[in-house]
Amino acid sequence: MTGSSPSWMSKWAHDLRGPLAPIQSALFLLRHGGNDVNERDELFELIDRQMRRLTGMIDEIGDWVRADQGRLLTRSGPIDLALIVEASRGLGADAVEVRYENDAENALLEGDASRLANLLSTFFWLVSAPRDGAAANGTQPSATIAMIDGWVQLTGPLSPALRAGSNVETLFTEPQVAPAGDGLGLRLLIACAIAKGHGGELGTRAGDGDPVEVVLRLPVRR
Repeated sequence: MTGSSPSWMSKWAHDLRGPLAPIQSALFLLRHGGNDVNERDELFELIDRQMRRLTGMIDEIGDWVRADQGRLLTRSGPIDLALIVEASRGLGADAVEVRYENDAENALLEGDASRLANLLSTFFWLVSAPRDGAAANGTQPSATIAMIDGWVQLTGPLSPALRAGSNVETLFTEPQVAPAGDGLGLRLLIACAIAKGHGGELGTRAGDGDPVEVVLRLPVRR
């Protein structure tokens, strides 16, 4: 399995234990603390938040294993590219600006809609994260979507924060630590597997000048 070295397994074991300590502390306080309603509500919210965090990590491992076994995609059907892009690029001021070329807005894809939504969300995250950094320098992240020889190609500059804090050469081949890795750091490996499962590819390339570009290519529906 990609990324299953002992050092990463040890890190995952440590990360999976992370949510348990605050849950245990909250349960202790609920059993032995006072009856203040506000305090109890805060403790229940903490437990809920950490349980969702732990569930996300477990789901991440499940997806990674299914990807390794070729079982990540479970359904297939026609997908309107523009609709799934609109649902994945973010909301309001945080949305990634999208420019279509060569009639790409009318393209249809074929595949697992929920997995493609995850893939596109990850692509837009790569060009925009962290969003507060984009807001701080007054720029809005952007991406271009074009039709090229029967393929849909999404291209956008890799977020400066991710480029500065990550090894670009291993983004899609190894688990990532922050800022490129949230959860257990498997998000980009899973996204790459989704792209390959749909006959496409996700990677980086040198852009014009110094920037690194994120490139996602997917075949259009025949």
